[in-house]
Parts: sequence; C-alpha cells; structure tokens
Amino acid sequence: MDRLGELGQRVREARTSCGQTQAEVAKAVGVHRTHLSAIESGGENITVGTLYRIADHFGVPASQLLPD
Repeated sequence: MDRLGELGQRVREARTSCGQTQAEVAKAVGVHRTHLSAIESGGENITVGTLYRIADHFGVPASQLLPD
C-alpha cells in the first residue's frame, strides 16, 4: 500500500472507531464529504492544515495518522 493509502486507512480507522460518519467528520474539519472520502481511499493528497484539523478532531497527534 502506498503512503496516501495508508494515511487514508488510518483516518478511516480513527473515524469508524469514534462511530462518526464521513459527513460528520467532514463538517467538523471544514472539508466536503467527497474530499474526505477521497482522502480515506488514498486517491487524493491532503494538505498539512487538513491533516492537523483531522488529528485535532480525533484528539490524536498528526504523526499518528502519518505512515513511516
């Protein structure tokens, strides 16, 4: 799996472990649901700002979402 795919998988796992929908998370972090979906599928790049907003939303360090 490539790095964007692994990042997306980690975002999806964080979201599902909290029991939230893509729409709920997208609204909370200020992106469109389709953009979040593309991030989760590894099909779209993510900005540092969006990464930090997602990490803050889930209460985790951004580094936890980033693959090695």
